[in-house]
Amino acid sequence: MMSKDKKENNEVYILGSEENGKKKKLSLVAKLLIFLACIAVIVIGIYLVILLKKEPAPEYYFEPEVTPEQSVSVSTNDPEFAGKEGYLEILEDTVNDVPLRVFIPYEATMTLSIGIPDKSDSTILYTTMAADIRKDNMQIVGDFVLFGEQLARGVAKKGFCAINNETVTVGVGESTPLLEKVIENKGSFFRQYPLVHNGEIVENKPKNKSIRHALAVRNDQIIMVSSRNIESFHDFSQSLIDIGVSDAIYLVGGNAYGWYYNKEHVRQEFGKEQPNVPENISYIVWRLKK
Repeated sequence: MMSKDKKENNEVYILGSEENGKKKKLSLVAKLLIFLACIAVIVIGIYLVILLKKEPAPEYYFEPEVTPEQSVSVSTNDPEFAGKEGYLEILEDTVNDVPLRVFIPYEATMTLSIGIPDKSDSTILYTTMAADIRKDNMQIVGDFVLFGEQLARGVAKKGFCAINNETVTVGVGESTPLLEKVIENKGSFFRQYPLVHNGEIVENKPKNKSIRHALAVRNDQIIMVSSRNIESFHDFSQSLIDIGVSDAIYLVGGNAYGWYYNKEHVRQEFGKEQPNVPENISYIVWRLKK
């Protein structure tokens, strides 16, 4: 017979079995956490690669936040001037140290043009660049329609001008039924920075100073306004309000080339005529009514 002591001595103990089990469980949890961490790192890495590869936005792509479409329409077929010879009135004014030149067309119609208009065209009263063109791909920025044909798309700039028959609309909005209307009616449309809406400044993010041009509405009449000195967007927009403008969008400024004829029909050029300009450069053109 085996003694009690021997029985106890014959019992087998697996030393550390409980502790090893816990270690194995901890090891599995640790591996799972490491695996999840690796997945997270990979996902973040892919996201960063996509973000870094994203096309950098040109400076003029920084746009102000604006409300849905709001606009002002003005007929260029004003009966008050019917039968009178068309001409361009040019006024000069200085408002809060901002010198301005104001252009008021009479008995004239506004259209858009791709390419520099013909200087020998004696029917042109005023012309200046309209939509911006990207420096990297030389494409027109934003929606652009010429005589019913849509040549560019996008809402990088939320200000717009719609030319529908003889009605010019200056407005602000990411979408507008006027875009479809001008396509249907063989009209024209382009986008630019909004400057003034309903008598209030629309702030723009670019803070540089430059010669500024604007297409504006004052007293239910379409006018063009240019600064005679370099100005910030804010100061130029405020000066537009100060001369009674209710709504306005930007036109390409700086050294943008253009010209106008005064009442004596003497041509005055502004900006700098550049060689080898892009073929899709756009202009607003005010012509004498036929």
